[in-house]
Amino acid sequence: MNSRHLAAIGTGLTTFLVVTAALTSVLAARIAFSAIVALPVGAVAGGVVAVLTWLRFPDDPDSRPALLGGAAIGYTVLGGLLVQYAVPAARGLFDLQGLLGIAGVIGVVVFLAVWRFPERFDG
Repeated sequence: MNSRHLAAIGTGLTTFLVVTAALTSVLAARIAFSAIVALPVGAVAGGVVAVLTWLRFPDDPDSRPALLGGAAIGYTVLGGLLVQYAVPAARGLFDLQGLLGIAGVIGVVVFLAVWRFPERFDG
């Protein structure tokens, strides 16, 4: 799997998570089952962003740090949620805000690594 695959899947995942969470919280006061509306909208938005990233990645090397940094955020959040779900002892280690903080730091680290060493992250 190369950087193009990682960026496309990761940015789609990050977009899915952000759109679904934002839409669920906005609709929660008006619709009882707001996640039922937000999940398909987030999935469509994530799919569109993944396809656009797939198409754009090889043509614009200047956008690679941002794309891979954003992708790292989605992978980190998903990995943290999976660890909390699968490992009962890990459920009390950090809350959602802590997980988002960790994901943000990892996203910035990946951004800086790709920005500093662009030849290692070609399409």
